[in-house]
Amino acid sequence: MNRTFALFTLLITSTCPAFTKAQPTAAPVTARQPPANARQTPVTSQQAPVNAQRTPVTSQQTPANAQQAPVTQQETVANAQQAPASAQQAPATTPQTPPFDLATALQSGPPLTADRAAELALQANPSAARVRALARASEASVERARAQMWPRLELSGRYTHIDGFPDGTIGPTMTAEERALALSVVDNVNDPAARALFQRQFDAQTPTIKIPRNQWDFGVQLTWPVSDMFFAMLPALKSAKAAVLAEEARVATTEAQIRRDARQAFYQLARARGGFAVATEAERTANAQLAQVQAGARAGYLTESDQLDAQARVAATGRALASARAGVEIADAALRAILGAEDGPVFGIAEPVLDNDQAPLEAADVLMARALQQRPEVAALQATSQAQVAAIDANAAAAYPHLALIAGANYANPNRFVIPPRERFDPSWQVGAAITWSPNDAFIANHTVGNLEGQAEATRAQLDELRRGLTLEIRRTLAQLKAAREGYTSAETSRTAAEAAYRSRVAQLNAGHSTSADLLLSETQVDQARLAVLDAAIELRLARTNLTYATGAR
Repeated sequence: MNRTFALFTLLITSTCPAFTKAQPTAAPVTARQPPANARQTPVTSQQAPVNAQRTPVTSQQTPANAQQAPVTQQETVANAQQAPASAQQAPATTPQTPPFDLATALQSGPPLTADRAAELALQANPSAARVRALARASEASVERARAQMWPRLELSGRYTHIDGFPDGTIGPTMTAEERALALSVVDNVNDPAARALFQRQFDAQTPTIKIPRNQWDFGVQLTWPVSDMFFAMLPALKSAKAAVLAEEARVATTEAQIRRDARQAFYQLARARGGFAVATEAERTANAQLAQVQAGARAGYLTESDQLDAQARVAATGRALASARAGVEIADAALRAILGAEDGPVFGIAEPVLDNDQAPLEAADVLMARALQQRPEVAALQATSQAQVAAIDANAAAAYPHLALIAGANYANPNRFVIPPRERFDPSWQVGAAITWSPNDAFIANHTVGNLEGQAEATRAQLDELRRGLTLEIRRTLAQLKAAREGYTSAETSRTAAEAAYRSRVAQLNAGHSTSADLLLSETQVDQARLAVLDAAIELRLARTNLTYATGAR
């Protein structure tokens, strides 16, 4: 029986090469022999081992066929030549397609690499623009702190109109009687010298002094806070500079996160495109095999159940293809959102994402030391701590006495230092020093310093927590990268074995030693193995991206 089936297969493949082309789908192996005037129960490959007995003849068979002699090779060939006409109507050829190349399938579309995606994301991401603006604002605070250290220059101008008296003069307050009485008192002084002195004083009070009604004053004053320069302004400048470093480190942190997210989105798109390519190839293969099974069914050598199995396979691959297509659309949309790119053709994967990662791995301690030096989050917290310590010193100076040097000049009409006042502009200048102290300022400064000390302590605790978190992150990403490498090697081995098993299953099917169900299972295993290789390759790229981010490298 096996020799008979082999000869039938040889005849079919000679007229329908689709049964021997690359990656055929499951052709059910239920075969039956169509002798004239007889019906025979279909015999499956499981039911017909080598040297098995033929199915007993039913009561409907003719007596002539009841005792059936063993079929010789010559008889099999003769019967094969008498196959139904439907066998001659089967497709003579199956279109040849190139071998499935997943790397080539990923490249269609506008070319893009992970590094290029990171660059585009940095240019378009609003988060990067926001932190850069904050960094510029912190730089302005440094210039403001420097400006506060300069001597304070004040320019002033004032105009005043005085009124409230009828004639614009101020006279003596004595009446005429009081004046006469006062003169008589002076005249009664016996001592000539004393009388002359009293007379001069009395005469000095009697002239009228004219006060200018319109007063003008133009002045300039220069104040240099000596004590605040050393106790408040220099620490404030140091705090502002440290704040700039902290903001720059935050900019680097945000940019590193953007680059990581862009690369991850790029590799997720590669995963989705690879899954779509595998699903497309599976559907193509399933449709080609369905055509072969239908040809075999028309020829009478395959059953309806074989045809139904092939149709179910086509339907399953169609559902998988639709899901994969949606995955590509979602992954492409996510990547475009990060890049700020408009809608267009799906990006092509222009880097060898399916290659193994052979870069040497360093020890966790070495990577940890590098992360502490390069991670911008560490630099940001360290700079923030320095800024807070300097701010504590600057605010503590508010509780100290304040010493200032003062110099100024005035040009006024009338000048307040000229007696008696005259309606003309007179210059004057002054220099001096002033020391002030307010208990209110000291009380407020004490509470401000307490608040800043609490913030500085929280920052130091956060820095210690970050160091511990980095240790875990380095070890986790390193372990993931090692596991991804092993997984990639295992997936490649599995794919090679699955494809070899598939080719062997095809040969067994052609030889009559397998069934369509076995071939369908082998096809599924090949698809799963290809997807496993793709998934392992993407996980390998993601693990390398995460390790690069963990160590602070670009």
